Amino acid sequence: MANLTLDKFECNGEAGSVGLRWEKWKRSLSIYLEAADLKTSSQKRASLLHWGGPELQEIFYNIPGADVKDDGQIDVFKVAIDKLDEYFAPQQSKRFERHIFRGIKQEENEKFEKFIVRLRQQASKCKFVDLDDQLIDQITEKCNSEELRRKILKSGDDMTLNQIIIEANALEIVSRQLENFCNKGRTQDVNRIELKPRNKPLPKKRECFRCGSWNHLAADDKCPAKGKKCLKCEKIGHFKAQCKSKDLKRKFEDQSTNKSDLPTKRWKQTNKEVRNIEEQSSTNRTDEKIHYVFNVGDDDMVTCTVGGIKVEMLIDSGCKYNLITDKTWQNLKSNRIQVYEQTKKSDKTFLAYGSTTPLKLQGSFCATIQLANKKKDAMFYVIEGGTRDLLGKMTATDLGVLKIGLDVNQVGTNSKPFPKFKGVLIQIPIDDNVKPVSQPYRRVPIPLEEKVDAKLEELLQKDIIEKVEGPSEWISPIVPILKENGDVRICIDMRRANTAIKRENHPLPTMDQLLTKIKDAEVFSKLDIKDAFHQLELHPDSRHITTFISAKGLYRYKRMMFGVSCAPEIFQKSLERVLIECSGVINFIDDILVYGKDQKEHDSRLRMVLDTLKTNGIVLREEKCIFSASKVHFLGHELSKEGVKPLEKYLASIKEFRAPMTISELQSFMGLINYVGKWIPNLATKTEPLKELLRLKYGRNSDISQLWKERQQTAFNSLKADLADVSHLGYYDVKDKTIVFADASPVALGAVLVQLNTQGARVIAFGNKTLTACERRYCQTEKEALALVWAVEHFHMFLYGKEFDLITDHKPLEVIFGPKSKPCARIERWVLRMQSYKYKVVYQPGKNNIADPFSRLCKLTLGLDVTHKDYVQDIVELTRPVAVPLTEIEEQSKRDKEIQKVKEGLYDKKWDESVKIYKLFENELCFYGDILLRGTKIVIPKALRNQVLAAAHEGHPGIVAMKLRLRSKVWWPRYDRDAENTVKSCRGCTLVSMPNPPHPLKRRELPSQPWIDIAIDLLGPLPSGDYLLVVVDYYSRYKDIKICRDISSKEMIRLLREIFSRLGYPVSITADNGKQFVSSEFRAFCTENDIKLYNSIPYWPQQNGEVERQNRDILKRLKICQVEKKFSWKEALLDYMSMYNSTPHTVTGKSPAELFFQRKFRDKIPMLTESVDHRIEDMDVRDKDMEQKDKGKEYADRKRKAEESCLEPGDKVYIKNLNKANKLSANFDSVTHTVKSRTGGDVEVQNDETGQNLRRNVIHLKRVEGEWQINNEKEQDDDME
Repeated sequence: MANLTLDKFECNGEAGSVGLRWEKWKRSLSIYLEAADLKTSSQKRASLLHWGGPELQEIFYNIPGADVKDDGQIDVFKVAIDKLDEYFAPQQSKRFERHIFRGIKQEENEKFEKFIVRLRQQASKCKFVDLDDQLIDQITEKCNSEELRRKILKSGDDMTLNQIIIEANALEIVSRQLENFCNKGRTQDVNRIELKPRNKPLPKKRECFRCGSWNHLAADDKCPAKGKKCLKCEKIGHFKAQCKSKDLKRKFEDQSTNKSDLPTKRWKQTNKEVRNIEEQSSTNRTDEKIHYVFNVGDDDMVTCTVGGIKVEMLIDSGCKYNLITDKTWQNLKSNRIQVYEQTKKSDKTFLAYGSTTPLKLQGSFCATIQLANKKKDAMFYVIEGGTRDLLGKMTATDLGVLKIGLDVNQVGTNSKPFPKFKGVLIQIPIDDNVKPVSQPYRRVPIPLEEKVDAKLEELLQKDIIEKVEGPSEWISPIVPILKENGDVRICIDMRRANTAIKRENHPLPTMDQLLTKIKDAEVFSKLDIKDAFHQLELHPDSRHITTFISAKGLYRYKRMMFGVSCAPEIFQKSLERVLIECSGVINFIDDILVYGKDQKEHDSRLRMVLDTLKTNGIVLREEKCIFSASKVHFLGHELSKEGVKPLEKYLASIKEFRAPMTISELQSFMGLINYVGKWIPNLATKTEPLKELLRLKYGRNSDISQLWKERQQTAFNSLKADLADVSHLGYYDVKDKTIVFADASPVALGAVLVQLNTQGARVIAFGNKTLTACERRYCQTEKEALALVWAVEHFHMFLYGKEFDLITDHKPLEVIFGPKSKPCARIERWVLRMQSYKYKVVYQPGKNNIADPFSRLCKLTLGLDVTHKDYVQDIVELTRPVAVPLTEIEEQSKRDKEIQKVKEGLYDKKWDESVKIYKLFENELCFYGDILLRGTKIVIPKALRNQVLAAAHEGHPGIVAMKLRLRSKVWWPRYDRDAENTVKSCRGCTLVSMPNPPHPLKRRELPSQPWIDIAIDLLGPLPSGDYLLVVVDYYSRYKDIKICRDISSKEMIRLLREIFSRLGYPVSITADNGKQFVSSEFRAFCTENDIKLYNSIPYWPQQNGEVERQNRDILKRLKICQVEKKFSWKEALLDYMSMYNSTPHTVTGKSPAELFFQRKFRDKIPMLTESVDHRIEDMDVRDKDMEQKDKGKEYADRKRKAEESCLEPGDKVYIKNLNKANKLSANFDSVTHTVKSRTGGDVEVQNDETGQNLRRNVIHLKRVEGEWQINNEKEQDDDME
């Protein structure tokens, strides 16, 4: 069971493809659960989430109702599957699936069985009522066989689907058998070629066999056919008129019938062997062609890898197929070649040129053949008694070793690979216990896509990377870096892969070793290796961990790459082995130092080093090399005949220290002094003047410039000199633990390199950097991250290839620089620059960070106002609410337990759990007396928050405006939520606010047949005093109109009786709330005739939308009649009815009369009279109807911003004031109502004062927010009595 695995589910992609992949993955999961014998529902759900991967888990836990508890009664696995089905496989449209189904046809040369499988797969999504009938229709229309179509039509409706499938398969078999009969016995002999006698003179002029010209020969470079493609055989080098590739049958017939027409010239056959093998197939022999190859030399040999075994093969452009001898086959089998599709018998026949005896064929197999960095799956045939292994024309062309055309065929490619160490193959140590990580593709910015593709192609040509065919366990993303010159550098994010790479403990050179070797040296040379890591070739077994994904697929490195954590040690070890025989040389990674006590010794040693590098194929970057210099920089030191000393850039930071201006800056400087105090003599005496200022116990931001006297400046200068004194700085030792302190201030960065041994800590080097104007605008997190990156690169010579700790006082950087983080683009580029270093980010509080003075005591920019001013008092006065006195805020802050706990956390670093939310803003919080501030905002105590909210809501601002008012001056946890509740609870704001958004449309389902559901409505009064009773059928949209003056219930019943006497009684009637339609008399009429009466919601005509839409069309025609005044409106109404009922409806595609009466109306437009009854396709009508309704619903819901109503029974609401007294009347009535029931947007409410029940649409209601209560005045009066 432990070996059972399942690939994770990829959640990203286009919606349709994700749904299909989800169904396939569910099938694999089902097989896995059965194989693993998992029974319980909770175990199945756990397996689902585990194998689905982190992305699926994230989706699952964010789907409402998916993560249910297993109480033994609920099948949690089924719930999880159902919820994920709804997410990944949204409801499909059967209309669209049927559209796809009707477009499927049998492709050319496609077997009928495959065609029927495709039809069945698509038909399963179409929800057909009669599946077999639909399949038979599609087969009849879309199959390739006319014979099958004829038989289906001939049998009428009696032929079943199974009979059709059997008949189709039989016809295919018979067709193949007939082809074999037709092709039998067509084998012809190969033409014989004879050599022409040498003593016979040649004609003076010969025809060019390429273009047909008599003015030049085929070898002439001026021939226009050279390089041109033949339009007949599609080969390169001749025109169609000169093409010799004719059908064999015709060619042999011409030879046998026209022997007398043969030329008198004869060719005699010699014993010279011509290597040409021609395939003769048992079928379709008339289409084969003979290919001639002359004088193929034995030097066109290539070494290929076939199925993992190396084989030398001869490139043969005269044979299309790959042939190997039986001896080679036996050797391949003994070495366990990897093959597939192996067969002992084959239908192929091979003939040697000039022979009619077929070669003996033992069998065939398929295998993967690889040459250089190209792979291909190819077929190989085993020849008994063969002498050479031949690489066929097709395979050789695909592998790029054979070029057909005017140029000479050549083996290999023209690209020059990047140089590499000779005889060196690097094995990366990989920890197999670390689970491989396959990361997704990261999109590349569109402007860089072309440059990235070009860079990948360049790396391929240089043999630095190779294409990956098939899956890979390790996959890392690429991050392109744009250089200043416009070019791009491909960086691989190897952070996850580096967790599985083991570091090699190979020693790097130290200054102690260097001092003893160069003590007498006076002449130096420094060499730099070009793209050093790329000159080391990786072992094939180690390349998989460098696999990366790009827009063009998967690639992996064949050479060592930047970003592999063990690369520095491996390169150091490899280069040391190359230079081991050379004297007077030392290397640190890719930097090589050659030295000598005089020019002669130096030149001798340099010459030997250069020869050794050349012998081993190592290339230098000449522009960076320094030769015969008296002074060079190496390992962070300056080497000269005077000796070794640290570089000035590591000491300049100390020398440029300015005097501290605040207590905080003085404390920072004293922290650095105390850290290296053991190396400074008389430390207590020298620091006494500075300690005097600290004993005054001023605040951290207090200005000390007025107290800074000559004694303090003298002591400060003396301590700076001691820090910068070379004798007090330690030499770097690669064996000791190394620590880098880094810090960022608003204006600068600082760093200190420290090493620890048994004697304690010693400072190796210092550094600082003034931030640019752009960098000063970074947020603090980005500044602190920049400090780490800059510090590491500043001390590169000391840190490259060594493990070290990075100390920061910014806690988030521990996570940001971790392997699983996904920071912003800027920080991500910085993190990638750190890939080649082995480091650990460690957080320490700011008081322990000795790099702090280097970022704060740097030289200030001219014009910068350094005068300190306390602005807290100004902030408090300007931001406090005017209605709340400052004394009251201070008094309530003292009593507020929450603020007192925050005070304890800030001062004593003891944070209570109840105020954890304040700890997130610890760096922004401070106290002014007893008032808590967050930046420039006052933190309001709990007791005053309602008072502040009330003051902020004066003038009744909306939610957004009220939040903006609060944010500008005050703050407390979750004050946005309190502001929202205040606005929603305001009675005045609620009564004049905008109505609720409408409920989503609910489309009426199409009735099963005409005159089932109808809608009625009255249109009028017209200027003549008449009314129109409009009746519309919901199925066919057939419309009938009656003219009346009386609109009582009695008259409506009379008119409807007349219509029903002709068309019958419907099942239901939908009407509005007119008095004539809600009266007891009309209801009794409907009940008597078994008709269901549905009345729409009052003041919501959209519920009876069909008839309301028809009224608009009728009114439009009546207006046109009134304008034209040609005839009476009653005559115009009859013309409109005739036009409407005979015109195809835009939704159904059929005319109302055709759907209602099953026939087309005759009108003034000419039409063909159909003698055969036309059967209406009801299914098509339904499909079109639902499709148009869905489109209308989607458009209307989007335009009206419809959303599901959240009203529930028991909620208190206000009702929209539909009869306003004047312009200043509120939008909603102030009397509250209680929701009794709700069905979609239809809500029944009860008046809290009168008890009257009303029915309204949700858009007419407004929920009463906040706390509310009902005071019954009558009950209060009774209680008082």
